[in-house]
Amino acid sequence: CAGTIGAIGKNGKGVTSVNPDPSKFSFFIGKGLTNSGSGSSSGVLEAVETCKENGANIISMSLGGGGFSTVANSTYAAIYDAGVLIVAAAGNAGTSAYSYPASYSSIMSVAAVDSNENRASFSQYNDQVEIAAPGVGVKSTLPGQGLPGDGSPRDGSYDSWSGTSMACPHVAGVAALVWSHFPNCSNKHIRQALIASARDKGAAGCDILFGHGIVSAQGAYDYLKEKGCNFEVVEAQGGCDQFHDPPPSTTPPPITQPPITQPSKAPVIAPVVPPSPPGSCIGISVDIATVSHSSEISWSIKHFLNPLGDAIASGAGFTQHDASYNQNECLEAGVYTFSISDDSGSTGTGTYKLSLVNGGKVFIEGQLGNDKEHVFGFVSQDTVHVTDSCGNSVLSGF
Repeated sequence: CAGTIGAIGKNGKGVTSVNPDPSKFSFFIGKGLTNSGSGSSSGVLEAVETCKENGANIISMSLGGGGFSTVANSTYAAIYDAGVLIVAAAGNAGTSAYSYPASYSSIMSVAAVDSNENRASFSQYNDQVEIAAPGVGVKSTLPGQGLPGDGSPRDGSYDSWSGTSMACPHVAGVAALVWSHFPNCSNKHIRQALIASARDKGAAGCDILFGHGIVSAQGAYDYLKEKGCNFEVVEAQGGCDQFHDPPPSTTPPPITQPPITQPSKAPVIAPVVPPSPPGSCIGISVDIATVSHSSEISWSIKHFLNPLGDAIASGAGFTQHDASYNQNECLEAGVYTFSISDDSGSTGTGTYKLSLVNGGKVFIEGQLGNDKEHVFGFVSQDTVHVTDSCGNSVLSGF
């Protein structure tokens, strides 16, 4: 990870980095885990506090594990409020589960993309993901564990690895590079510049897969070049709530002045997609075709960010075999979880599909026989994004 942040460039050796000039920054390595990668939250916290005490402005954490801790949350918040920017890997389980420390609001949670800027299948997705960066097949330095040339694994050599742990130092490195040009900015200004200037991917605006988009060093530099370091910043919220573009002005500029240039990213409305206009909704059709065991089939649709809340639509009591059932619902733009349960556990019990009422386009379909879950989101009648239960994108747009 250190190699991605600051491997020396233009020396004809190994790899280069986001910050190839060692005169522009310095490293302080805080050891929070053992050489095998194991450790505890308290050990990581101790290493983070040691970094702060030794003057670190940016802390990069390519690690994760354990659940939410009130003590850790408060400690990271205090370090962030003291002026340190903290960046962490979003996690590699490929689910919507929160990984810590990345999912604390005072920390930038970094998702991974591949060389084609597609989300990596292993990358966590949830409402705390704030930004994305390269994390697939990233070649970087490996720490030396032996004498030069003794053939030891990781003997000061190089290798290509994949993970959000590879994406995290890209963001930390860009933060260091941009901050070196604007040393009077605070950590909160740098954080806002990174997410406000990120290249939008996925659904328009911020989304749970890419956050605000893919980190852009040039974009962040241009953002601060234009705005300076005196703009108002958002206190720690994390994810899509960390920054909202101002709405575009409805008043045209005076004829004697050039038009006001807005940031390149589309306006972001938290948490994921713009709301539908008042009174409007998107019609969907849920179709169940039974073969057998019909009474054991049930389905529900819930808001993705409120999985413990009441279902906004559901169906059950399919009592006839070899029958077709249809139910239409009207949903506002947003992100939802469709869950379907078949307690029989038998295969060949039927099929299910979700489609748009307007046009009939199918965006989710599958075989009954066990429990399944799909995440889908609407921006408009013509734009839908669907992931399967493993978080893999299976359909985007029409």
